[in-house]
Amino acid sequence: MLIRKKVFVVKFKFVCLSILLSSVVATAEWVYNPTDKTLSQGTVVLNNVTASGIKLTIGDNKGNATAVELDFSSGIADGYVLDRIADEAFKGNLNVTKLVLGDTITTIGKSAFISCTNLRGELILPDSLTSTGYHPFYSTAIERVVFGSGMKKVNNWFMKENSALTSIKWNNVITSIGERAFEKCSGVTTFENQFPENIKDVGTMAFHTMPNLTGDNRDLKLLKLTSLGDTAFQNCGIRSVELGGGVTSTRNAFFQAQKLESVILHEGVKTVGWNCFPYCGALTNLVIPASIENVEACTAGLMGNADLHVWWNGVPEIGKVDFSGSGLILGKFPVIHHVRFSDKAEWENFAAATPENLKSSATIVLPPANTSISEGHWGYKSETLKQKVLWFDLPMSLTIVIK
Repeated sequence: MLIRKKVFVVKFKFVCLSILLSSVVATAEWVYNPTDKTLSQGTVVLNNVTASGIKLTIGDNKGNATAVELDFSSGIADGYVLDRIADEAFKGNLNVTKLVLGDTITTIGKSAFISCTNLRGELILPDSLTSTGYHPFYSTAIERVVFGSGMKKVNNWFMKENSALTSIKWNNVITSIGERAFEKCSGVTTFENQFPENIKDVGTMAFHTMPNLTGDNRDLKLLKLTSLGDTAFQNCGIRSVELGGGVTSTRNAFFQAQKLESVILHEGVKTVGWNCFPYCGALTNLVIPASIENVEACTAGLMGNADLHVWWNGVPEIGKVDFSGSGLILGKFPVIHHVRFSDKAEWENFAAATPENLKSSATIVLPPANTSISEGHWGYKSETLKQKVLWFDLPMSLTIVIK
């Protein structure tokens, strides 16, 4: 019994010592050397580190072979704090595999970690971080990004071409997402929380080629948006979008968004431009406001959507709506093609070119409220046919309801 007890005590002391040593290693502070301008933690040594008072900025470490796991959560000795990571500080450094930012950093510079292709794992941006330069994490292998409450702008090319990224957790204060910010992040499957509703600007190609997005947070309410770039959500797996009237004009923003089921355009939107919804094969609900003044061939490629309904909220005045190209809906065999109808006279000219029995007294007519049309195109009434409204060539699978 005595021998067994001694062995147990020895083992217990050894385990406690191991845990204590592990704890010491994990929580070791960084040490700043103002003479050498280095910042070190064990064998990891960073060069070109400068101080402004107690605030440190990490400079050029592109070729630093010892910079492997950068964990600043343990702090820096002697009261120093990490404030900034400079432009291109770790550009192309293939030895960086991990980045844990402390809760003091305020700025990450332009291209700070660009092409650090072995930088993996989780990136948590602390609340203290308020800005980054362009393309700070372009072409890395980060798998999850979490935005702290200090980030209001996601800058251009933020994490472009990162196919390893699978998950994004937003904050609720982001107002701008720059162009190509997440372009070709094709591995993203999850928005962990709701897309920021205070967004005012989404740049060109911001979410281009993010087709595998699934889950419950794919419904975007962009009611405060004032700027929407071309192909911003092209080939993106969003499920629905509501677009506020602050964006008066949009084109090809949702091109080939194959999981997009519903689009609601609110009052104030005036132009739905070319190629806005082509090849959105799941689209079944499209709401058009009365404020629309110009509609181009925005739904070309939707002929196979058997359940598509277009809801037009309010009947615009004659001459207000400009049907360019093939009009709002492109049928399989469009009668009206590459003809612009911007006023009553142009409709009359169109009518004059139709067969003899359709010529007389033609005027533009939109159907009355709550009318459902399952075939035809845009119509006019003819006195020779006793004011009957005539429709041309909408695919049979499509329904328009004027509300």
